[in-house]
Parts: sequence; structure tokens; C-alpha cells
Amino acid sequence: MTNLNTTTKKWIWNTWNQYQPDWFVTLLWNDLPTSEITSSSHTRHFRNLTLRKTTGSNSCSEIPDFPDRLGMTVFQERTESQGNKVTFHTHLHFFNTQGRWKYEGEVYYYLRHVIGSKVMKLLKSDTPGNQGVVVKPWNEDHHKYYNLKEMNRQKKKILTRYTQDKDLLLDIKNSDLLPL
Repeated sequence: MTNLNTTTKKWIWNTWNQYQPDWFVTLLWNDLPTSEITSSSHTRHFRNLTLRKTTGSNSCSEIPDFPDRLGMTVFQERTESQGNKVTFHTHLHFFNTQGRWKYEGEVYYYLRHVIGSKVMKLLKSDTPGNQGVVVKPWNEDHHKYYNLKEMNRQKKKILTRYTQDKDLLLDIKNSDLLPL
């Protein structure tokens, strides 16, 4: 069990060692999804629109494979909210941006207004503490382990390459991971 967890981390490190992330993005969903599957579906729509727009593709089938485009590592994180209700939100680590955005305000505007205007389930709030889109420059000391610390707490919930435990946070289907 530990080996698989270690292998999963190695996929992430291998990718990030070759393409260090530039941006750390948090997305909140307006329907407060209570399942990782729903949050992942919202993320897939957001991701596909982002990749189509950044590559100039007219359809998802035209999107180039990574690393010939922007890359993302995606995590679906659980949050306990009022009344002990567990909801999910999304964290994206953007890499291989090729200097596309120089300032976090540019990334924010692009994701919140250009892409977000086409994603109905994205929370459109800009209220501090309840923002639908938060963008921060990726900081290795903080963000490299940000989501992996939760993986360590979930030692009994392990991911395989092709199937996903319903409670695990790494969203392998929406992530770009290079093989070892």
C-alpha cells in the first residue's frame, strides 16, 4: 500500500521536476459538490475549455498532448463546512505555461472571466474567503506538499493508475503526469 502511494508521488515529482509549476489555483463550485466525481466533472469542463482556448483548438480532440501544451496537476479537496457537510473544491497546479501569464492578475482574469464565464458551476463570487477563483504564484516551499500532506493522512485510501478511490484527492483523469 505504501509503495503505491510512493509511486503516485513519484509521478507527480517526475512531472514537476521537469516542468515546475508556475501557478496554484483554487476553484470553488456553486453547487457545493458532495462527491469527488461531481467536482471532477466540473473540473474536466473547466480544464477542457482552458486547454481549447490556450491551444486555439476548436474541439477537445484537437488539443495537443502534454507536454506540447499547458499542463495541470489536479486535486479534489474535501472541506467540512457548516453542519458537518463535506464538500469538494479543486486545486490546480499549472505548469509549462511558457510565459503565457506574467502576473497573477492576468491568470485570475483569464480563468475567472474568459474561461469562468462559460462554466456555469464555477462560483462567481469575489467575496474574500468565498472567492470562486483564487490564483497564487506557485511557491515550492508551500505548494509542493500542499495537497500531498492530505494524501499522507489518507494512507488507507490509495490510488491505482487506472481506478480511483472515491475519497482520494489526486484527480488522475484531469492531471498531466509524465511516466517514470
